[in-house]
Amino acid sequence: MRLFSILVTTYNRATALDYLLGRLAEYNSRGLDFDVVVSDDCSTDSTEETCNKWLKRLEHMKYIRLKENKGMDGNFISVYEACETEYCWLLGDARYVEYDDLKLIIETLKSRQYTALILKCHSAMRHESKVYTDINELISEQGWHITNNASCVIPSRFINSMLYNRYIGTTFLHMGIFVENICLEKNFKVRYLDKVRVKDIKTDGFTKVGWKKHPFLNFGKLWYEHIMSLPNNIDVEIKQKVLLDHTRYTKLFSLLYIMSGRSHYGRAYYDSYRENRQYMQFVSEIPAFVYDIAIHILPPFYKPLRALAKKAMRNRTTEAEE
Repeated sequence: MRLFSILVTTYNRATALDYLLGRLAEYNSRGLDFDVVVSDDCSTDSTEETCNKWLKRLEHMKYIRLKENKGMDGNFISVYEACETEYCWLLGDARYVEYDDLKLIIETLKSRQYTALILKCHSAMRHESKVYTDINELISEQGWHITNNASCVIPSRFINSMLYNRYIGTTFLHMGIFVENICLEKNFKVRYLDKVRVKDIKTDGFTKVGWKKHPFLNFGKLWYEHIMSLPNNIDVEIKQKVLLDHTRYTKLFSLLYIMSGRSHYGRAYYDSYRENRQYMQFVSEIPAFVYDIAIHILPPFYKPLRALAKKAMRNRTTEAEE
């Protein structure tokens, strides 16, 4: 059995996918040995042509095109179940790592010392490299961070439909697979590699569009339900801490983010808040009435406030020049 696969789920992101596969082909030509599996959720752009191009240049690449659009979970399951190596990494189509980082991942896996690896996916993650052997310590420090699907390298034996089926529809299928399996291990060693920084792809013609128009669903309702449903090996107090940690570190529900989101996404953002307001008490330390004011009352004043802020900045710049 080969050692390691990079799993790429994609949908209508041919530009970013082309950039990623080009990098991986370069790393492969420089001696790194890995498989690549691309699962295409029935894209309507040039994704198929892009993959066919790289199939001719990238050793050990497999391309799967779904017959119909299955959504995020269906695409994740497709790429997981196509993995034929000992370990796999759900990188996706919008991120990458540098050559030396991928080399370190592969060399660490070759040592066979660790059950799984965690990679740095957010600048707010400040912990240094560490080996975890206790599930509560791991979730307490990494729980908010491993929401990112590219954060974990797992053994392919974790891919078990009896386990992952209960996480379908939660938005956190990848995290559920990782945590549930670790909880089932009698003894485990999970290594966090702080030196490996997973980066966002930034290239012409590609704009990453995510879920930020409805964050109160993803990191309000669904986040709460997911964390509280994780195995009882994890203490309730740790689960409550992790619920708040995501907001503390990402600032997703800070007032600046709220005002920006409400201004940018308009009615969709308002509806997301209204429908999921009851969950804010579990995921944020800011009282709900403050959010009510920011979302219901302040929107008409956002533009004047931004204009005043810009004017103040210009005045300070002029004074400094004088």
